[in-house]
Amino acid sequence: MNQRIITGALMTIFVTPFIIFGSYPMAIFILILMSCGIIELLKCRKLPIYFYVIGFISSFLLIFDVPIYIFEEYSFSYLEGILPNYKINVLWLILFLILVFISGIFDKNIDVGDVFYAFTSITLLSLGLKGLLYLRSIGGVDNALKGMWIVAYLLIVTCCTDIFAYFGGISCYKILGSDNIHKLNERVSPKKTIEGTIIGTIFGTVLGFIFAIFVLKDMAWYYYLLLSFILSLVGQIGDLTMSLIKRHYQIKDFSNLLPGHGGVLDRIDSLLLNSMVAAIFMSIMLFMI
Repeated sequence: MNQRIITGALMTIFVTPFIIFGSYPMAIFILILMSCGIIELLKCRKLPIYFYVIGFISSFLLIFDVPIYIFEEYSFSYLEGILPNYKINVLWLILFLILVFISGIFDKNIDVGDVFYAFTSITLLSLGLKGLLYLRSIGGVDNALKGMWIVAYLLIVTCCTDIFAYFGGISCYKILGSDNIHKLNERVSPKKTIEGTIIGTIFGTVLGFIFAIFVLKDMAWYYYLLLSFILSLVGQIGDLTMSLIKRHYQIKDFSNLLPGHGGVLDRIDSLLLNSMVAAIFMSIMLFMI
């Protein structure tokens, strides 16, 4: 537990400046997460080295794109250091899919499971990180703090849900006893309980909502209440999604990069789907305002 706390404190110290400064530092942080995430994902399946190259290039293009005229609406602004919108260039998705299928056709050691695993897992990672970069970019260079507070809101909902679900489940176990606790999905995540999930959802929703109405203020209160509730639920689905991958490959953590916490994906599992949902929600709301 002490090691987990120390690592958590060091991670907070490391991550906070990237979020505060945004722009190019945030883009570098996204690249770090992208690189670590791809390595951890592909290592599970023990795929050949050229899959890593395909993954890195495809993920980079999905997140940042290239700043030429026909792709300008999808691209990261390399001059301003922001991602102006959350749009996906389908061309890179198609090329990525073609490349992994070619690998399956011509490499006898690659089967269809390898192809679909690489494509879906890296696409999930890329779209999640693109969403996070977009959220930090909201407000542009003129109102850069706006994006910082939105990311802070996302982290509060996600982390509070995770923390209170964990401690809520433990408390219910101690109070009610093991015979009266209801497992959420023992096959995917043996320790998660329905009671912990409910407690985590309540606290994640309430604390995120309180932060949003006092700090963000851009939308009506009921939009933030709805978004907080959705993010609290979706974050737990993201957590279970990564747990499903780990159970399939019979591993406890994606790596041991972060002592006491596992790998990078073990820390951002809930954040990936949440970043997508929040990015889509914010895109719609900003268009309507």
